[in-house]
Amino acid sequence: MANNIDGPEITLKASGDLSSSQFCIVTLDTDGKVKVADDADDPVEALIGVLQNKPDAADEPAVVRVGGIAKVMGGASLNEGVWVTCDGTGYAVASVANDNNVGITIDALASGEIGRILLAQTGGHVVPT
Repeated sequence: MANNIDGPEITLKASGDLSSSQFCIVTLDTDGKVKVADDADDPVEALIGVLQNKPDAADEPAVVRVGGIAKVMGGASLNEGVWVTCDGTGYAVASVANDNNVGITIDALASGEIGRILLAQTGGHVVPT
C-alpha cells in the first residue's frame, strides 16, 4: 500500500534536474541544495528525507518530506520494520552497521516499487539486530 500521508515538509532549491527522482531519498550538496543521496555511510552526507515533487532544473523548488510517513522508491525487497538507508541512486535498501538511516519500513517494500516508511533519520550507527 502506498498511501499519501501528510507530514512535515521543507522546500529548498534543487541541485539540478530531479524530475526522475520523486520518492527518492535526498541529502544536501555543498551549496545547500537538494540532491539524490548516494552514499549511505558517508558521515558528511546526512539523509534529510524523501523528495516529494519533480523539480526539472537547478534552483527549482524541491519539496522534501522530513517527518511522518513518506512514500519511497524501493531498491530491494524488504519486510516491515526494517531500518532503511539509500543505495547509490537514492532508493531505499536495508541499513547495515554505520549507515545513515532515513527511516523504518511500515509496509513490505519491493525493489522498483513505491512503499511507505516512517521517517526517523539517524547518523551512522549500528543497526539493532
